[in-house]
Amino acid sequence: MLTKDQIDFVKNLELPPRDMVHVGREATVLFGPMFDASAATTDGVITANPAKPSGFVDDGSLVTFVAGISAQNQADVLNSTLLAQLAANKKFDREKNTVNWYAFYRNVLENVGWVVQAFQFEKQDIGGASATVDKFVVDMLVSIAADNEMEAVTLAMKALKNLPAKDNRIVLFDHSTHSDSNGNFQIAACSENGGQVAMKIGAFYFSSSKNVDRLLWYDFSASHTSIYKAVQAMTLNQEVFGQVRDAVKTKLGGNARNFVADLDI
Repeated sequence: MLTKDQIDFVKNLELPPRDMVHVGREATVLFGPMFDASAATTDGVITANPAKPSGFVDDGSLVTFVAGISAQNQADVLNSTLLAQLAANKKFDREKNTVNWYAFYRNVLENVGWVVQAFQFEKQDIGGASATVDKFVVDMLVSIAADNEMEAVTLAMKALKNLPAKDNRIVLFDHSTHSDSNGNFQIAACSENGGQVAMKIGAFYFSSSKNVDRLLWYDFSASHTSIYKAVQAMTLNQEVFGQVRDAVKTKLGGNARNFVADLDI
C-alpha cells in the first residue's frame, strides 16, 4: 500500500542544476544552454521500438532492455533510475563519496517502488594482465544475466563505442561517469516477467593514477587502478510506481530530456 510519505519523499527531493555532475564537480562547458542528449523521451514516454532490444545512456548509467518490454515500462525504469542518480548527485560526491552516494541512490529507488538489496561492494582482483572496462563489465554481469540480456548489453556498448568522440551521447556518459581519475557508473540489463520489470545491475566505482578518457574502453591494470563492483537483481513494483509516476515525472521536469539518450542498437 502506497503511503503519502512516498509521494512527499519524491516531491521533497532536491535535484542539482543541469551543469552539476555531482555536488563536487561541474561541467559547464559540456552542459551549456544548448546541450541536448539526443532525447529519447517525450513527456516521459520512450520513443524506442519495444519489439527489439534497446539501450540508453541514462546520466551515469547504461540501461538496456531485451525485446518485448513496453515503452511505458522502459520509461519507468529510466525515469526512476535517473531520479535516484540525480538526487544522490545533489547530496554526495559521486566519484569520491561512493558509499553514501549508493546508500542514498538505493533509498530513492526503494521509495519509488524498487525492491533492492544493499549494494555489497568488493574489490576486484585485476591480476597481472590489463583489461578494458567493457570486458570487465561483461565478465561481472554474465554471472547473473541471461543470454538475451547480455546480448542487449553487448549491443549497447558496441553502439556507444562507435559514436564519434563529440557525439552528445558519449559526452553525456563519459562526463557523468568519471573525472580524470575517479569514476562511478552502472550497467543494467532489464527484462520482463509476468508484467513485472526485473533489472540485473552491475554497479562499479574506481580510482586510477592515470587519466581516464572513454570509460568503457579504458585499459586498466592493478598497477594503476583499483576497481570495486557489486552485482544484483532487483524488481520494480509497478503498483507502487504507478502511483508515484506523475510525481517522478514532475520532479524530473526537463531532466528526462537532457539526461536520457537513445542508442541505435
